[in-house]
Amino acid sequence: MPQLQAASSYSYQRHRTSDSDQHAEALGKWDQVYDQLSPGSFEGNVVDIWFEGLQLFRETTNRSVSQAGNTWKGSYVVGIPVNMKGTGLFAKQVLTRDSILTFHSDKDFTLTTPEKFDVVALAIPEKTLIEAMGPRSNEELAKLFPASPSVMVTPPGQLDELRNCLLSIFDPSNFEPGLLAYPQVQKAMSSAIIGHLAEVLGTASEAPVPSRSFKGRYQIVKDATDFALAHTNEPITVSDLCTRLKISRRMLNYCFLGVLNTNPVQYLRTLRLNGVRRELRETPGTPQAIRDIACKWGFWHLSRFAAEYRALFGELPSETQRSPRR
Repeated sequence: MPQLQAASSYSYQRHRTSDSDQHAEALGKWDQVYDQLSPGSFEGNVVDIWFEGLQLFRETTNRSVSQAGNTWKGSYVVGIPVNMKGTGLFAKQVLTRDSILTFHSDKDFTLTTPEKFDVVALAIPEKTLIEAMGPRSNEELAKLFPASPSVMVTPPGQLDELRNCLLSIFDPSNFEPGLLAYPQVQKAMSSAIIGHLAEVLGTASEAPVPSRSFKGRYQIVKDATDFALAHTNEPITVSDLCTRLKISRRMLNYCFLGVLNTNPVQYLRTLRLNGVRRELRETPGTPQAIRDIACKWGFWHLSRFAAEYRALFGELPSETQRSPRR
């Protein structure tokens, strides 16, 4: 009869979030920045699990967000959408529910999610995945985790078993987190997850290459966004972007609509409003402070600024200041 062993260490944390920055901070050992893109009060959930050297997590967001960052060193990351309203954009490729995202920890990633985005993901140590993939692991992993973050596809139905295996761990009616204290449970669960993952990766291939025109539009949007974020101490205008990128206003607008389904004016305003929100959460609550921060980010019509802020975040700037840093 199997003998019980001493309890093993593990971590199981649940976070309910009401702010995109708070959501970004909820995932252990990840360095990320989230900007809320679509209007309305933000609601999110993060369940973060660690055992046997693995990190398994599920995150849900009700608003479209732009994510950028990286994870802990020496790991491979695989993300599998569970539910999403529309499509997302991972690196330079379209992400759908039937695809998976992959990247190595030595590469930064960018992800633009649609509203009502639900994803499960696994960060797995290099050695563990190499052993699971077998003799041709180096060759296979080079295809599955190329030089830049990628979107992969699998044959129809291939993802279902892995997705269901992962989701079962996050279902309170199906799994009791305290069972992870048993080393036998950790070992059996790790083996099942890695086995399903290796099987799925063995059938995965790169998603169809985006058209040349989409790649070009994406690069323009990326260059414009990078420039705007690198100059947050001054209000970047659409004219500034056109001059910088040597393109017409019409072309810039076309690129943003094609890639992010928004126009550059709205996108720049949204980035600036997110910048204001971060500063407000760190600043004592005085009307003068709100005025100073708004002006710093290029908002001069203060009543309009307050209305736009409320439309995006579901609260006034003064309410953000009064909210404790959660």
